[in-house]
Amino acid sequence: MTPPLRALLVDDERLARKRLAELLAPHPGIVVAGEADGVAAAAVLVRELMPDVVFLDLEMPPGNGLELLPLLPGSPAAPAVVFVTAYEAFAVQAFTLSALDYLLKPVHPDRLALTLDRLRAARGSSPAAAAAPAAEKPWTMDSRVILSDRQTHRTVMVSEIVAIHALGAYSRVCLRAQPPMIVLRSISDWEKRLPGGGFARIDRSLIVQLALLRRMEKKSRDETIVTLEGLPGQLTVGRAAALRLRRQL
Repeated sequence: MTPPLRALLVDDERLARKRLAELLAPHPGIVVAGEADGVAAAAVLVRELMPDVVFLDLEMPPGNGLELLPLLPGSPAAPAVVFVTAYEAFAVQAFTLSALDYLLKPVHPDRLALTLDRLRAARGSSPAAAAAPAAEKPWTMDSRVILSDRQTHRTVMVSEIVAIHALGAYSRVCLRAQPPMIVLRSISDWEKRLPGGGFARIDRSLIVQLALLRRMEKKSRDETIVTLEGLPGQLTVGRAAALRLRRQL
């Protein structure tokens, strides 16, 4: 007999977790292995319980559910992720974030049943394998992505990104005509997903959109000033970065 799928419910509202558990109860092929009311607790339970699927709420002030994604184990132990959100504008972008599916609050039983069918089909290989195509597929300049920090969610087109600065596991995303945002996504992950012809990683900590380059001014042997359209101020880059940038043009 195939063992039931193990689910972790992550939502800062106890009643929301209770409601989802009630909706899952009639389905014999899945059991609730644990519940968490925030990202930190969820990260611990993922390591302890090794769930097959995480039902993940997006809105959990002062943080948000997206902060859990980099903390999940890699393949083959990675659980499938199902976003649960009241915001359809965020939900429709779920697949660009490697989610198996999304559910809009209030969750409808029929829609949940479809999600479970999708999950069972994915488990024919593994939830990680089901998510892999979305994780590996690069964006285009017209793709829309969700940027989230602790206060704000924005859905932006890739073409609106001017430059990205590495900040450890985080990155500072500079946007055209919008304030920059610090998001929990590494610069290496950005490099994998951004369209190669549109963006270039010119050093370990900086990615720029090539079409927005307006000027390069060499100040010294080791310093070049770079001007990008849509970016207030200028960037100072080293000799190797300037050389890489010139080679991309």
